Amino acid sequence: MDASQPLPILVAGGGMAGLRAALDLAAAGGSVVLVEAGTRLGGSLSHVATLAQTGRPIRDELDALVADVLENPGITVRLGQRLESFAGQPGEFRAVLGRPGEQGREEVAASCLILAMGSVPFHPGGLDFLGHGLIPDVVTSLDVEAMAAGAGGIVRPSDGGRPLSVAFIQCVGSRMLAPVERPVCCAACCAVSVRQALAMPQARRTICAIDLRTHVPGTQEALNQAESEGLAVRYVRPHTLESGPDGRGVSFRFVDTQGLECRETVDLVVLAVGVGLSAATRAMLEASGVATGRHGFVATQPFAPVATSRPGVFAAGTLRGPAEASLAVVQGSAAAREALAAAGPKTGQAGVKTALVVGGGTAGLACALSLARCGLPVALVEATDRLGGNPRKHPTVWKGQETRQAVAAMAQAALDHASITVLTGTRLVGLSGQPGLWTGSLDTPQGRCDLAFGAAVLALGGNEARPDEYLLGRDPRVMTQLEFENWRRSHPAPEDAPQSVVFIQCVGSRQRHGYTACARVCCSQALCAAVDVKKSRPDAQVAVFYRDITAYGEAEDIYTEARRLGVLFFRYDPLCPPRVERLGTDLAVTGEDSLLGRAVRLRPDRVVLAVPLVPTGVAEMAALFALPTDGLGFLSPVHPVLYPVDLPRPGLFAAGLCLGPKPLDESVAEAQAAAMRAAVFLAGRT
Repeated sequence: MDASQPLPILVAGGGMAGLRAALDLAAAGGSVVLVEAGTRLGGSLSHVATLAQTGRPIRDELDALVADVLENPGITVRLGQRLESFAGQPGEFRAVLGRPGEQGREEVAASCLILAMGSVPFHPGGLDFLGHGLIPDVVTSLDVEAMAAGAGGIVRPSDGGRPLSVAFIQCVGSRMLAPVERPVCCAACCAVSVRQALAMPQARRTICAIDLRTHVPGTQEALNQAESEGLAVRYVRPHTLESGPDGRGVSFRFVDTQGLECRETVDLVVLAVGVGLSAATRAMLEASGVATGRHGFVATQPFAPVATSRPGVFAAGTLRGPAEASLAVVQGSAAAREALAAAGPKTGQAGVKTALVVGGGTAGLACALSLARCGLPVALVEATDRLGGNPRKHPTVWKGQETRQAVAAMAQAALDHASITVLTGTRLVGLSGQPGLWTGSLDTPQGRCDLAFGAAVLALGGNEARPDEYLLGRDPRVMTQLEFENWRRSHPAPEDAPQSVVFIQCVGSRQRHGYTACARVCCSQALCAAVDVKKSRPDAQVAVFYRDITAYGEAEDIYTEARRLGVLFFRYDPLCPPRVERLGTDLAVTGEDSLLGRAVRLRPDRVVLAVPLVPTGVAEMAALFALPTDGLGFLSPVHPVLYPVDLPRPGLFAAGLCLGPKPLDESVAEAQAAAMRAAVFLAGRT
């Protein structure tokens, strides 16, 4: 390579995260070397019949995306090569590439690296009690996807017949401590099983789960449909699988919620397998000095969600931990943005046009800073008189990091940055022009003014819903989750912690009508708050009434810690939720202990309700830009997986809560991704 030319950015992995990163980098004028160990691009989605988020086929769209990569002159694709190690620093990395099963090695120079090798599915053959590989009609969720994508459809392997009864066994190779230790949740398996169940309407279908986690967008609605069509959900762990009569079907045993051992026979058993990193990937990370977390995935921080411990090296997709496909795409764009900033290349002609960011909360700040780090002029518009959003909306600590201090530092960085014009107390109230050549009318404290901009990122926030349930608003001891966290901030001493507290999950969410979706972050936040109380006051009685504990991915750790500390968990039926009432001067919570089959009554000092986040200001912005919203009032992207931060009108992007509820680190990743997509648009290379 000519020494006067900048070194390329090396992207390792040809799945969704790697494809998106490579395309965005090339569109921004960067030079890319894309390395994929397999013989084709597409990653795990190339084996998927339908998307978990939509229930629609993905193959044609994925093939088109792969073709875009292969035909892009800025991307050099190397199939059948694996990144084995790297050394160096930003601007002068040396990466060692090898071919699986061959001796030769090749060294490639790179300015930065994006690690997106993905994960590999758990192989259940070692769990002899499940019978995989021994019983023909025990298959994995991947096998079902392959059958669904083929001409023959989903059949019973023993005789090729259509299965008339199917049992889905969740958490095979995930949420396990024995006989192998794989404690994290795989994040997407429940969504996949629900979609697969919908694809077999002729069969009697049962999902056997610890918790049925419906946080992947579209899954709760799909579950509602499946249950209306006869799908049964059982909270049991099947074991001792055996062949059915004449070697067809599967017989298995399980202990029901009343402690009775039962036996059942079905035509087909589907094992929902978890994911982990391959031995080769683990060896590469160790050889290259990339820090990993306790479960072996690449370690990142909530406010730098794609940055690794090595400067100039970024990670995206399931290499960072189990995640759904849309998050992998988001992280691919985010990693591209951060790699461009680290490598120092300019983004074509983007610098002559301003990017408008609407919303000065966490997502808006992260987006503005990401755009500005590459020299792009940014106008950051915030309706209130300060940046950072309402600190009462943030959990006190998220994944080990104090959130208010981090957001305050971002706000100060935006105020100090020469490329960011901060306009507080300002609203966008009018719009004219066309994509790339817009003029916005701003209502500022000094009066109306116009702003010319080429692209916009909507980073509007959200508020907690206020359902009229459980004495909320009628008794000060009943509060929402964020209200409770704010109360704890003002009462931090151990002796101030409540002696007894009850958390009630899914209040106003996961409904058949209204707010139909899972609110995603409630369970993890409740678990964090419950653990905080128990650590502050070990003798406190802390109880959680729940439908399913949705602590997906590595958030499973906090669920494990809560149980270890003695937090009580009571599963409730949505048709028979717990009751909150006053008994004299006391609060009383009455619910059902499904394991013991009897009522339980607690008299807590505080009742904490997990209510969903609802969008703020989205309807107004959607009307102004003529954008669609979904049934919950959030902005609808062009495609929920392939283009998760792109809005239907060119030059418009979104990040954070206006796209739906999500944890802070996912909001920051979306903000960085939206910055990348906006920069690409401004460069005129979309």
